Amino acid sequence: MDSSIDYRLVFALMSGKVSNALNRKLNENFKKAGVMISAEQWNVLLTLTMREVATQQQICDDTSFSKTTMTRLVNQLVEMKIIERYKSRVDWRSNYLRITKEGLALRDQAQYIALKTLKSSLRGLTQEEISAAQKGLNTVMDNFNRQSEVAPPEEITELMKFFRQRKKWRMR
Repeated sequence: MDSSIDYRLVFALMSGKVSNALNRKLNENFKKAGVMISAEQWNVLLTLTMREVATQQQICDDTSFSKTTMTRLVNQLVEMKIIERYKSRVDWRSNYLRITKEGLALRDQAQYIALKTLKSSLRGLTQEEISAAQKGLNTVMDNFNRQSEVAPPEEITELMKFFRQRKKWRMR
């Protein structure tokens, strides 16, 4: 292993320690400002803002939230009248989401707080360091997205052949 890399820090970053800390701070700052949404709800609202109208599945894909988590968040946001949900006329299984006027007003207020929180968390980093981190994290995400396309290593393929063969021998 490369001794110049702090693997504990990399693992902490990739396992959510940094995002959890950011979410906690964002929740705290929203509460102080009287903005009654959570960091998770903000993520949905921000993502929906970029699309105008989207399916729940598209927002799931964009945010990496599970379907269960997305349903919970959408139910909360609909109840708060921040977003509207309506069924597709073409595919009854799809729900479309759209921000309401109340949601747009809340988004503007929350966006100011979120940007302040993010800028505070990036204090001490140069623009180049932020760009390098962003580029690195995008590469990591691309690698995760490609992993499903990668064939198993040759040794695993050989091991699977062995177990299949063994199973056949037992059945005889």
